[in-house]
Amino acid sequence: MILQDYLAALPMDDLKSMAVTLGVQPGMISRARLIREITDQIFQPGYIDQCVDDLSEEAREILLAILSAGEAGRVYDTRKPSNDGLIEQLHGLLNRGLVIGRRPAYRTVDFTVPEDLRDMLIRNFTDRLAGIFSTEAAKSEDDESRDLTAVRNVFALVNGLRHNPARLTDRGLPYKRALDAMVERQEAVINDLPDSAEETPEQMRFVMDYAQWRGLTRIEDGRLRADSEFESWLKQPTTEKLANLLSFWHARDRARSPAISALPGILQLCVGFAQVDLDQILRYVLTCSSPHVRTDAFSDEERAEILAALRELEWIGLLRQYDGRNGAGGGLVITPAGRHVLGGQDWLDEEAWSTGFVVQPTFEIIAPRDLDLRIREKLERFADLEKVDLTLTYRVTRDTIYRAANTDMSGADVNGFLADHSEKDVPQNVAYSIQSWGDAYGQVYFMETFLLRTASAEIASHIKAHGELAPYIKGEVAPDALIVERKTYRELMDLLQKQGYMPRSGIVGPAEATSGPKAGDAAQRARSGNGNGPRTDLKEPREQSGHSNRNDHSDRSGPSDRSGPSDRSGLSDRNDPPADGAQPAPPESERKPVLGFGDCLPGYQLHRGSGGADRNAPHIEQAANLQYLSPGQTEELLEMAVKNNHRAVIEYYLGNRSRSFLHRIKPIRIERTRGTPFIEAHRIPEGDVHVFKIANIRAIRIVYEYEEQAGGS
Repeated sequence: MILQDYLAALPMDDLKSMAVTLGVQPGMISRARLIREITDQIFQPGYIDQCVDDLSEEAREILLAILSAGEAGRVYDTRKPSNDGLIEQLHGLLNRGLVIGRRPAYRTVDFTVPEDLRDMLIRNFTDRLAGIFSTEAAKSEDDESRDLTAVRNVFALVNGLRHNPARLTDRGLPYKRALDAMVERQEAVINDLPDSAEETPEQMRFVMDYAQWRGLTRIEDGRLRADSEFESWLKQPTTEKLANLLSFWHARDRARSPAISALPGILQLCVGFAQVDLDQILRYVLTCSSPHVRTDAFSDEERAEILAALRELEWIGLLRQYDGRNGAGGGLVITPAGRHVLGGQDWLDEEAWSTGFVVQPTFEIIAPRDLDLRIREKLERFADLEKVDLTLTYRVTRDTIYRAANTDMSGADVNGFLADHSEKDVPQNVAYSIQSWGDAYGQVYFMETFLLRTASAEIASHIKAHGELAPYIKGEVAPDALIVERKTYRELMDLLQKQGYMPRSGIVGPAEATSGPKAGDAAQRARSGNGNGPRTDLKEPREQSGHSNRNDHSDRSGPSDRSGPSDRSGLSDRNDPPADGAQPAPPESERKPVLGFGDCLPGYQLHRGSGGADRNAPHIEQAANLQYLSPGQTEELLEMAVKNNHRAVIEYYLGNRSRSFLHRIKPIRIERTRGTPFIEAHRIPEGDVHVFKIANIRAIRIVYEYEEQAGGS
């Protein structure tokens, strides 16, 4: 809320009290003019500085506590008689227009600074506390590598879960092995002292809690998995990631304590300082947390609480802490990212990230810890993170290239990515191996199919040539096994039934289709229409040798043994091993049927390549009268007429098929792009171009050239 809006909501008596304090004579002026006079007085140059200078030390501390609380405001209990001194100081700040009072809940009052006065007060306190906060603490050699640790650790956690989801116990916690694998991918904030054994698990808890709060992870099937929200988080600018992490930090229980809630506001005053004395930060945070703190001493528990909060802000990347040396106290520095988040200073994302790495001939990739997250995400598609230290060590293997290929990243893509981001030339052995591994991907693959089986290849050939059935056929795995889509199963079954094929109801399982030793027997039963389906009581495959088949038949007695040795002596099959010096052949039911030219080469007769009329299909033969054909056969005749420049006579149905008319046409072309075939033709003798639906042609006759000449003569 800005000052003018606040003044407009105040009662007239409060406005007059403020006017008297500010030296404005209320007199007999209107409310609007009085508000304008008060606003002009407060925003006069130098008024804020003079007003803060005139405050008592206690009032300035209260004002600093309210200012450090930010937009959330500072809650004071003004109902207790013991707080008379506090109430008096707050009344003075209200009369000067430096703070405003609000009621966020029943019987609760909080105080905050107007938005348009905040920057002026921050500059005043920054100048006032510069001599107290500034220090010359010794720096560590590892400075910038510690920035944005939490952002990188969130990425390491969630991206690792994308490839390897973590198993959870009944209590919802990762198993030890899964937790160790996640911890190994995490970075620890490296200070001058050795890393604490408890630091990484503490960071791990912070990162896991944030990932769950942000919706980057989810629990599914007893495993902790990465959520699709991670993709949008990865695309966010770093500034938005930091602001989101700070919002999560404010939402934690620790940040709600009075001492911790004042910490961001105090750090905001230190944005312009090179280094800040850590002890002074602790002292002022405790001073702002309670109006009754008047001692320089504070407990170890309070110090530990504030230090833990500072450590979390360091993980986020807003500051860096340094341990004191030679008897000097510790210090901290606000990072460029922290200056942007806390103080609004300009900062580019590109300043925080590196874009290059080094590829070693040992298939290792050495990358800086601050590698750009989008580059790192693509790198981890084909490389495993082996070690996290001052640098990140990745390794490329055949398995990682296989993993990348499963995400549509080929070997050429991997080599291209390495060439774009490697600071040195990619070693030839690495590039060659990656390319060869990538080229090997997909040479063997699985395919899910839904088969339409027929009793003979001849039936399958007729189905493929049928005008209405052919669009449902997507391929074939054998002459009598056609590939169709499962979703069109019912539709195709109804259409087959309408065309007179009488398909079996239900779907035959793979065990039923392959368990019988003789496929011809199954075909014979399918032709008989008895509905019993293939036999499933025989265990020998159909590839059994003729010797095994004879043993099976010899076990049967009586008239059921229809094929004796004498019946098979003249038959042979090169796939069967010889037995007793003879080469027996399988029974007639197992022999592959012989296909005619029309079945082997569908449509060949349309090109007049069969060598004579005796080899054409019956409907291709020259006819003296109109032929009543199926739409598919009619389409074949029309296609022949188009290619050979013949004319045709057709009997064409009207739309409702109640009447039909004869048309003499000269076909131009067949249109198949609409789903249903149409023939575009010149009508004779009209001469106009007309389109006929082939399915509505009841009968057709091709008029050959000699007939036209005879008719003309």
